[in-house]
Amino acid sequence: MSDQIHDKLTLQQQHIGRSRYLWFTRMNAVSFACLADSILILYALKNGANEFVIGLLSSFFYLTMPFMFVGKAFVKRIGAARTYGLVWVLRKMCASLLLLVPLVIRTWGTHAGLGLLVFSIFGFFSFRSMGITANTPILGEITDQKSRGQYLASNWMYFHIMLLITVGSLIFVLNYNESIPVFQGIITFGIIFGLLAASIISRVPETNGPKLSAHKSIREAFFRTIHTPRIRKLLFAWTASGAAIVLIGPFSIVALKRGYLISDRNALFFTLVQVVGSITVSYINRIILDRFGPRPMLVIFNAGFVAICALWIVAPAQLIVVYPAVIFLIFGACRSGNETSLTHYFLTITTDGDRVGVNIFMYMISGVLAGFIGTFMGGGLLQGLRYVGFADLNIYRLYFAIIFVVCLPIIFLTRRLEPVDDWRIRDTLSALFAFRDIRALFTLQRIENQAETENGERSKQSG
Repeated sequence: MSDQIHDKLTLQQQHIGRSRYLWFTRMNAVSFACLADSILILYALKNGANEFVIGLLSSFFYLTMPFMFVGKAFVKRIGAARTYGLVWVLRKMCASLLLLVPLVIRTWGTHAGLGLLVFSIFGFFSFRSMGITANTPILGEITDQKSRGQYLASNWMYFHIMLLITVGSLIFVLNYNESIPVFQGIITFGIIFGLLAASIISRVPETNGPKLSAHKSIREAFFRTIHTPRIRKLLFAWTASGAAIVLIGPFSIVALKRGYLISDRNALFFTLVQVVGSITVSYINRIILDRFGPRPMLVIFNAGFVAICALWIVAPAQLIVVYPAVIFLIFGACRSGNETSLTHYFLTITTDGDRVGVNIFMYMISGVLAGFIGTFMGGGLLQGLRYVGFADLNIYRLYFAIIFVVCLPIIFLTRRLEPVDDWRIRDTLSALFAFRDIRALFTLQRIENQAETENGERSKQSG
């Protein structure tokens, strides 16, 4: 069957698309583990980066969102899937420059090496932003309203299972050697799997919908974003959530390294715990997200970010492994659940024709604001606290006390999202803490999956 499709994907074409996207997710998870925040942060610290540089690198995830305009131009010309594949190849080419950083440091000094590191990671995340432009339209093409939440959650779950396996392997490797050449080998491994992922995503079937949507003017998409109450409120909530993630996640790793003085291998162990949290919440979301709705789940996940700050404020002076493990478990669950729920809510409140343009503004505006907050409030705040005399774990306790106050409004912004046929927050919490209700939902989900499988088999036989 040809992948040159028009108007609407058939059920079989959607199935092909979901299968290929799932394989892309698996390969991309391996690549992500080798080029993720934790690896890049540890690699930067090994090459002499300070907290401000760490904050800047972490913020590139968001600051590069304006490059989505370039992604829009690509989608308009070659479609979403081919755009995704192309920019993913270019992304890995930027990552390959990281391998040269130690050589540049030895030859021209630390500042030159860190300059190359910043440039490489900036390009790495810039091409990622171009790919994001294509991601949401592809997901809209290969899923339908009835099963979208289940597929998104399942996709995240498989992503984090592969991430768990890969991070576990990296911990095993770093147990024997934590040298810079070993980190260079890890980065190379990530580049190879990233190229495999690019070859898969470029072959996901699609209609002309993403191209047509990308032809809509930026001005039209901008006014659609600003003047539609549902989308505007989502923009505020998305920005706040992104800021919380960039202010909490990377600096939790830094707090472990410089507050408790642990090794790279042990730091990655807590990343592994974070992945376990992501897998757990993704599995649960497969069952509950389509039933409870994304809005109440977003409120719960964002409340979790506030709880993490509170835990860091009262963190013990001596490392008790289970304590930061709980922090990273909660962060993994809240970050994964937050991203899945935001995507689900966005796909629910937007039409096929609006998704490319509105998606750009949603990511770009929220991303740039979150990025600046992460750079200047995150890295800048830590540098300032260190300058006035705070040190050791105390500097991170005070940092998270300030971030606790900053993150409180996120819950309010999320509660203001307009309901989309979802449960009340109080009822959702009651159901989540009622074992019988959760068990009943899992049983119902198994029955529905079995019925869907039987219907599919009957359709094949009749065809």
